[in-house]
Amino acid sequence: MSIPSKCHHRPEVLSSIVTGISLYHHVNLNEGARLKPMDPVLNTKVSVLKELIDAGGQTVSGGAICRSLGLSRQSVWKAVKALREDGYAISSVPVKGYRFVSSPANDLEPSWIEAALFDCPWGHPVLYWKSLDSTQTQAKDLARKGAREGLVVTTDYQASGRGRLGRKWVSASEGGIYFSVVIRPALPPESIQVLSLVSAMSVQDAILNICGVKCQLKWPNDILWDGAKLCGILTEVSSEPGLVHFAVTGIGINANSSEMPLGDGAEAISLSSIIGRRVHRGEIVAGVIRALNRAVRELESDKGVGKALAEYSSRCDTLGRKVRVVFDGGEINGEAVAVGEKGEIIVRTGNGTRSFTSADVKHLRSFD
Repeated sequence: MSIPSKCHHRPEVLSSIVTGISLYHHVNLNEGARLKPMDPVLNTKVSVLKELIDAGGQTVSGGAICRSLGLSRQSVWKAVKALREDGYAISSVPVKGYRFVSSPANDLEPSWIEAALFDCPWGHPVLYWKSLDSTQTQAKDLARKGAREGLVVTTDYQASGRGRLGRKWVSASEGGIYFSVVIRPALPPESIQVLSLVSAMSVQDAILNICGVKCQLKWPNDILWDGAKLCGILTEVSSEPGLVHFAVTGIGINANSSEMPLGDGAEAISLSSIIGRRVHRGEIVAGVIRALNRAVRELESDKGVGKALAEYSSRCDTLGRKVRVVFDGGEINGEAVAVGEKGEIIVRTGNGTRSFTSADVKHLRSFD
């Protein structure tokens, strides 16, 4: 497999993933394997980083880290050296030990995100590139070659990002969040649309928890704030009758970028403009991954699809609105009245009700 030349983080992970063996975590994995929360000994650098961050700015002795993680002093020293090379400021205090000072300037540093997801099964590894054509393309390629569930591909910039219905996603030159996650859901193909809905709710939850911003959901998976688009989501699936091999969910969030038109002509807004300060992009990525992992496991549980649909229906800002639906056969105006059992939108018109699984829905104002 060819490896893009601008991979800035652990390119050796890619070759190991395609064989189903992760050298980075030193464990054997079969295709589609699911992991328990990461064991500290599986990733020395991330484990040491978490120990230092958890100390809250206090100095931690090398011996204490060794005892906590079951590592040698040399292993701890090598991990600290690697973290400094990644851009972390870590001071060494003679006799006393190490003290965490600051994180790298790059707030998408993979080790930071993995440390934030230390007790979560997903997000190990996080692969980062300065730029990519598309995180979806890279993640799907890895998924086809056996990448584990929860692998994350992220980048600062996408040259050829894609949205729903074949649209182009216009990436900001800086400050955006673009990532894709490999999912291997235990769901039948006919329920896979619901995965897209819970992805939207996971982003909504993470933004509320981290930034205190309550966003709206526009069917099926756009995140809006005061009518402007904040986030778009694309879920692509590899399946056959009766079986889903994998799904890859790509998420693009206007984080610290200036407002700019998106590929579908929608008005856009950024998180930083809403809250009046820059956000830490890695924190957002970790928050979404954690929420999505939990949501997917709940979705797979008994009656999980029904519960997810009920929750989504209670949150969806499209329901009860006048809408215009654009689809392959034309367009109609009507009122969005419900979300169906497979995640489709149900619209009432003067000629009865119609349901749509793949369409562009526009919220209408009273004078439209």
